[in-house]
Amino acid sequence: MRHVQISKWGNSLGFRIPRGIADSMDIKAGDALELIPSEEGLLVKKAVSRGRRYTLADILDSFASPADHPAVDFGGPQGEELW
Repeated sequence: MRHVQISKWGNSLGFRIPRGIADSMDIKAGDALELIPSEEGLLVKKAVSRGRRYTLADILDSFASPADHPAVDFGGPQGEELW
């Protein structure tokens, strides 16, 4: 069992996970953890991955090129529209 110091971080409280424990649980910076309160204390579990994380470039690359879509002529202005 390891003891850690609770620190104040803004309006929250936090603690550091010792390197040996992080290594044994394969926890890396940026990983998500689940905190589950229980009668015995606090259970800390590595969160289940929700699949691939997409970057903005990945998302934008998935869209068809504007050249792939024909131009649409909506006609001239109607009523008091200004073009």
